[in-house]
Amino acid sequence: MEPNFPVRLMVKGSGGLVPLSAQLASLEMPRGPDEEGPVLTYGPYLTALSRFLGQDGCGPLLKALSLHLGRSVDLASIREVEIISRKHGALYHVAQVRASVSGERCSLAINVAVRPDQQAFLESELNLLTELHHRFGLPYLPRPFFMGEVASDEPTAGGGVLRLFLAEWFDDYHEFHLSLVPGGDSTEINVWTSAVGQNTLGAQETRSLYSQAAAILTGYFDERSYEQIYPWHHAAGDFVVRRQDGKVEVRLITARDYRCLTLLEPGPEATWIAIAHFFLNLTLRMRLDRLDGTGPLAWAEERCLRGVVDGFVQAWARKARNDPSLPSEVDVMEVLRSFSPEEWLPLAEVILEGTLVESNEAGFLAPRLKAHVEALTAILQEQKP
Repeated sequence: MEPNFPVRLMVKGSGGLVPLSAQLASLEMPRGPDEEGPVLTYGPYLTALSRFLGQDGCGPLLKALSLHLGRSVDLASIREVEIISRKHGALYHVAQVRASVSGERCSLAINVAVRPDQQAFLESELNLLTELHHRFGLPYLPRPFFMGEVASDEPTAGGGVLRLFLAEWFDDYHEFHLSLVPGGDSTEINVWTSAVGQNTLGAQETRSLYSQAAAILTGYFDERSYEQIYPWHHAAGDFVVRRQDGKVEVRLITARDYRCLTLLEPGPEATWIAIAHFFLNLTLRMRLDRLDGTGPLAWAEERCLRGVVDGFVQAWARKARNDPSLPSEVDVMEVLRSFSPEEWLPLAEVILEGTLVESNEAGFLAPRLKAHVEALTAILQEQKP
């Protein structure tokens, strides 16, 4: 059944959104950093996604929109649909679906995997997102909807199958990265928006961004099993930010894995070790990025640590309020403040050995550990009641 509304296919380019043309349709899509696997081109890729959404009387599209809005959606209420090729990472291609439903603008994400190993990750992430939503009930990860597949029309893809899942899209949220301050060697946060104007964050916005990102990860930390969302990386664009009325809001767009990073048997003493391990690793990872997303490894200014500590404390306070059997945030901070730089440093070295996301991080982080734990200790002491 043909839809009675226009379906527009588009590609996000360096200058913004571009309608799919005959020339663009034959252009090869990026395949991620390893450049392995079948080659896709924009035309057949977007056409396959459109065909998937439109099959069975637009059943997949209607189902996803109904789940997104929390009410039944029929074809008559849809005025237009745009399918936009947005991003190409190591694991997935990411497309956005924008639809007008009874005058309301809705956005959905489609994560698409091509190779069998990527497709296995895709299914795992769908299951993990579902589990985390059920377990924590927090709004910071996209709500997953359902998985499907569609045949690829690509001759170079060997007539393979594209596996995909639909999820919530965080509208008006954008990727951000560290950039060098013009004319200097310090860094600032640059938000990747197509809007003309100032896209760098001010000091208060930056502190709030790091505070919210730290609070999100702390919120999903399981204080019983010591499991956490890991790995994640600013360079991969895992966090996104929305600026509105002088404030920022942060979301986490993916959860690749959820695991314990320590070899501890659960127990009272182990809990304190696990908290210190999580906290110190959080402060290290929050400072790490790549310049402008794809450049050399970059290190955020130490002032960002005040935001990270704030976010951790706020999230732990919420945990303790919801579960009085947990140590309070006051008790947790008292323990963390009791560590000297000489005590933090060996733990930082252990963390460095066991939590690398990219192999070349070790040489970058190792010479920065001592200054990091010294700055962290000073900031913790500032927060004494």
